[in-house]
Amino acid sequence: MHRRNGYARRTVAMVCAVAVVAGCSSDAGVRSGPSADSRAGTLPTSTAAPGSSTTTPDGQPSTTVVPPTVPTPAADGVGDELFPSLGFTGIDVQHYDVVLSYDPSADTIAGSVAIDLQATAPLEVFSLDAVGLEVERVSIDGTDVAFEVGRDALVVQPIRPLNVGESAQVEVLYNAAPNAGAGVVGIPNGWFHSTGGSYVLNEPDGARTWMPCNDHPSDKATFTFDLTVPAGMAAVANGDFVSHDSSSAGERWVWAEAEPMATYLILLLTGDYVVSEATTSGGLPLINVTLSGDEDLLDEYVRITDEQLAFFEPFFGPYPLDRYGLAITDSFGGLAMETQGRSLFSRDDMVGQQGYIEHLLLAHELAHQWYGNAVTPARWIDIWLNESFATYAQWMWLEHVGFGTVDEFALDALRARVLGATGRPAAGDMFSFSTYDGGATVLHALRITVGDDAFFELLRGWVQDHIGQSKSTLDFIAFAQQVTGTDLAAFFDDWLFSENKPDDFP
Repeated sequence: MHRRNGYARRTVAMVCAVAVVAGCSSDAGVRSGPSADSRAGTLPTSTAAPGSSTTTPDGQPSTTVVPPTVPTPAADGVGDELFPSLGFTGIDVQHYDVVLSYDPSADTIAGSVAIDLQATAPLEVFSLDAVGLEVERVSIDGTDVAFEVGRDALVVQPIRPLNVGESAQVEVLYNAAPNAGAGVVGIPNGWFHSTGGSYVLNEPDGARTWMPCNDHPSDKATFTFDLTVPAGMAAVANGDFVSHDSSSAGERWVWAEAEPMATYLILLLTGDYVVSEATTSGGLPLINVTLSGDEDLLDEYVRITDEQLAFFEPFFGPYPLDRYGLAITDSFGGLAMETQGRSLFSRDDMVGQQGYIEHLLLAHELAHQWYGNAVTPARWIDIWLNESFATYAQWMWLEHVGFGTVDEFALDALRARVLGATGRPAAGDMFSFSTYDGGATVLHALRITVGDDAFFELLRGWVQDHIGQSKSTLDFIAFAQQVTGTDLAAFFDDWLFSENKPDDFP
């Protein structure tokens, strides 16, 4: 994420927004209580397990079911220091099949999510992150099961316990009226409603506000998105374009992300968009998205992206994903997001600028495809592994195109002397100067300490050896010492974990 304080293009589809919308159910089936908290304390009444029955006072069968009690999961989140209740340790999600129908007139969605998961611990009960969802039904491998909807999670009780290594498909049928809200990080996230449709911005915990999921970067999965919107609208998500069909129900768009992805990296746009394909001079497929009428914006930005890929690969290694692209939307300005394989940009930041901002944003989000997307932080306290690396890459590119030098950017950042340990941010400081520019000074100091050859060997190897995984700061330090053959404990204590960095570079 970034925030401010030779190719051929083939059009796939062009659509125009219209005012025809389909109805969207948002009623019964919810099992929740105003004081419910599914992660601790007493849970509200659950839905009934299959096979439960009661009788009326006269002995006749009754349609009223007496529900069992769904126990609270033993685990309380995955142990994230900044978001203690987020995620669940006992499951490893392999794939999400997301089916959504969006009604922009009511700002509601009707959805189902089929989650293929594997138990990593014996499970009598488990939870999924979910906030504000009206859950109608939960099934495991086709059989309805008991569940609870709490304040921040959906608790599920299988018919029988799942054994370690056992796979299951959990399907959740739900409705929602999602609205983005401000979180503890100071930046709103979730589902945003725009003039022409909607978009999502999920970092760090916004996905759970519009779909049930294991909403933590330590659990990456593949995705399929099956999205239905009113006639004339487009719906765009991560991955490969699979199909687009029109019917009386509206426009159905299907996308497939075949590479492991954290939930915070989901791209989902609806509105008046043009989707087009391109190919870089190096042969990398691009799928780009612009608002209708903005197609000419892509020519210059794809050219810059092409040059940036050629520039970064010798330093970072081959581009780590199977495709890339740019999505320029009607989001609020001053913010860009490294949504996997297709970075999200605000139109306000990309039109009428003088070059510097576009170069900075394009470089920053592209670099995230290596640092943050291919290799994802294991915990949110490891956020510097994303933002400091992308900021340093941004400095490198700006030097390449003549906007200053890396030495100058680093020295200016060091002189800013903003307090805060880059490697130990509070939740409210995840997207602070200390994480971005302050963290980039850590990398510059490391580069000076170990030399250019070892530094870029480290950056290339970090992605090459850990692609598709979620890794911690301690993992990076151990890897850095292994690659460089240097004891770097004192260096990281001084530069990464201290509240006050040294006064000058080594």
